[in-house]
Amino acid sequence: MYQVYIVDDAVLTRKALVMTVPWEQWDCVVVGSADDGEKAFEEIVKLSPDIVITDIRMVRMSGLEMIEKCREANIKVQFIIISGYNEFEYAKKAMKMEVLDYILKPIDDQELYQAILRAIHRLEEQNVKKSGHLEGESRQPLIDYDENNLNAYLRQALKYVRENYSSDLSVRSVAGYLNISESYLAKLFKTEINITFLEYLTRVRLRKSMELMKDKNMPIYEIAQRVGYKDYRYFSGTFKKYIGIGPKEYQMRT
Repeated sequence: MYQVYIVDDAVLTRKALVMTVPWEQWDCVVVGSADDGEKAFEEIVKLSPDIVITDIRMVRMSGLEMIEKCREANIKVQFIIISGYNEFEYAKKAMKMEVLDYILKPIDDQELYQAILRAIHRLEEQNVKKSGHLEGESRQPLIDYDENNLNAYLRQALKYVRENYSSDLSVRSVAGYLNISESYLAKLFKTEINITFLEYLTRVRLRKSMELMKDKNMPIYEIAQRVGYKDYRYFSGTFKKYIGIGPKEYQMRT
């Protein structure tokens, strides 16, 4: 699960970002927030979030100053700036610090969502490079669509899979849960997100397994069971097919 931290001195903006953005559908969670850059920097050091969404102008330390301190401290974070100021100098400084996106207030939801998706893609690419994975057919992004634009039944199906991935799921069982036909659900997966139900389930399970592998002391067989694989060898083969290396090697590199 990707961790998100929010920095903005406007209380309503902070609350809106925490409460109204559909973080769960992208497998994200907000782990903290602050109203100034100084406090934010201290907590970012402690929490090591994956994505930080920050305003620029704040009381004790600006967003740009905070980003600069994070870069100097070699903290690997995807930064998204939201600002009420459309000033070229701000944008120029942000680009120099490799900020992912610069969004003007009032915030356009779709623009923000696309920025979040880009941040997740970049994080996944970094994970792939870290694992030593080579370019090829097994390199596939785990998220490559905007869920807001999907069929309502498919959105429910995706949510159900994310919440029950460790269970013995099938397109039939999920279709039954939604009270729709198996063929209709299978068609929705292919036409709307261009993958099969099984491939989506596999991607969710692999992402969860990669999170668990951050604990180097957890046995691979236990990780496999936790994410829904009863057969360790099948899990290991599937992991290597998608990620490019075996689960044990990946665990040691993370």
